Amino acid sequence: MNWRISGYRNDVSDLIDYDDHTLKYYNEGKARIKGVEATANFDTGPLTHTVSYDYVDARNAITDTPLLRRAKQQVKYQLDWQLYDFDWGITYQYLGTPYDKDYSSYPYQTVKMGGVSLWDLAVAYPVTSHLTVRGKIANLFDKDYETVYGYQTAGREYTLSGSYTF
Repeated sequence: MNWRISGYRNDVSDLIDYDDHTLKYYNEGKARIKGVEATANFDTGPLTHTVSYDYVDARNAITDTPLLRRAKQQVKYQLDWQLYDFDWGITYQYLGTPYDKDYSSYPYQTVKMGGVSLWDLAVAYPVTSHLTVRGKIANLFDKDYETVYGYQTAGREYTLSGSYTF
């Protein structure tokens, strides 16, 4: 088993935000983003497991108010294995509950958005020693969710790609 825990603090100047009075984007001034990331990976036979947990505290450094659209917690689990020369992967991700503003009526209200659980499926196949083809289905169960209040995400997405190394 391998594991890692790290803490961080980022002091950001000129973070872009939205002014609900002028209806324009502006530079926030100063923001402080701090958190902890913990990751562990281990094998059980032919399966490789990776588990991670992130805690983020993102705030306006002047007013000490939480920044919108940022979930405090995120959990991720990835399971990888190989079967008949195919590399397979399943990923589960939980995004915690962020806050946002409802700009559809005045005065604007702060709303608590729901957290979401997402599943992805990926596969890769080395056609030759130089060419690899990959496919992915993101949001496998087509979960409806929003990262910005009032704006739905794309839903299930399909990706097909390839890479060639010389």
